[in-house]
Amino acid sequence: MNERSHIYCGRKTWLEGPAVEQFERVMTFPGILRGAGFPDLHPGRGVPVGAAFLSEKLLYPALIGNDIGCGMTLFATGVGQRKFKAAKLLRRLGADPESALRQAALERLPAAGQAPADPEKMLGTLGHGNHFAEFLAVEKIADADVCAALNLRKGDVLLLVHSGSRCYGEMLWRETAAAHGDEGVPCDSPDGRAYLERHTQLIEWARFNRRLTAGALGSMAGCALTELLDCVHNSITPCGEGKFLHRKGASAVEPGRPVVVAGSRGAFSYLVVPQGEGEENLHSLAHGAGRKWNRQSTYDRVRAKHDDMQSLLKTKLGTQVVCPEKSLLYEEAPEAYKEIGSVVADLREFGLASVAAELRPLVNIKP
Repeated sequence: MNERSHIYCGRKTWLEGPAVEQFERVMTFPGILRGAGFPDLHPGRGVPVGAAFLSEKLLYPALIGNDIGCGMTLFATGVGQRKFKAAKLLRRLGADPESALRQAALERLPAAGQAPADPEKMLGTLGHGNHFAEFLAVEKIADADVCAALNLRKGDVLLLVHSGSRCYGEMLWRETAAAHGDEGVPCDSPDGRAYLERHTQLIEWARFNRRLTAGALGSMAGCALTELLDCVHNSITPCGEGKFLHRKGASAVEPGRPVVVAGSRGAFSYLVVPQGEGEENLHSLAHGAGRKWNRQSTYDRVRAKHDDMQSLLKTKLGTQVVCPEKSLLYEEAPEAYKEIGSVVADLREFGLASVAAELRPLVNIKP
């Protein structure tokens, strides 16, 4: 790397060559001033996932792709692990969890505030791919002050929802890609202004939907939710003076504000606190473990190892998995992801974050 870019990845963390090549390619784009890659860095569709880039005068919609506004929202449930009724939740989700969740979410709409436009009827759905909802328990508290500020105690059950703008982001991306490909769009042009306006609307749509689906899941589990944090990791943020910060799979962070670095369904997640001034790492952090294998490779490897789907419905940590789609169950197996402990260790080693708590997955839902 050079003085304009840095990849915060230690020697023990898996890092694919194509991911670095994509990162370096983006650094050659006109108007790109700086770049930061994180230990979850992995190849995407022409651009890397797990990185942030600062541009001037030009927007690069290709750098965030189709899932505009994708992020994670964390909620307290108000119950401890001993009182959490996983069986009750699983019964209510039933054999068709996607339909059950959407129905429960739509029933909550009148009380959820002003709902955004939803012509394709996507509200109440999480989406496929790596999107999920997960109930977790606070396994270990590493920073008592941070956890006390959030009113978290060991054994408390939390709900984490990871989703984005569904087909609406895809629609905007297709329109933009058809007109501009992966080229930059002048920020002061009609196309640039129109893109930013719709981009902002999609971020709010995704945030509303995370809260809506969380409320439905909380109701199914008999929990009253309290939102603890919301963090977007696919977005373009104006930074003043014609500069724009692009994040693709990189959490937007502020000093002292905790965020979640999510593990796979078979690994711990971590509540971390950003450290340092943030300028060098573009006020961003890793948002998860990052893929180690692509989907086809994962499917083939895991399918060969697990002929029986039932063996994938409970992880080594005891996590109960709700995922009726066979291909997704294989493609999102824990083996597909990097070791989350190594990713978090890199964030600590480079002085980017400190750990506040470790979170054990209890029920992972991929409807």
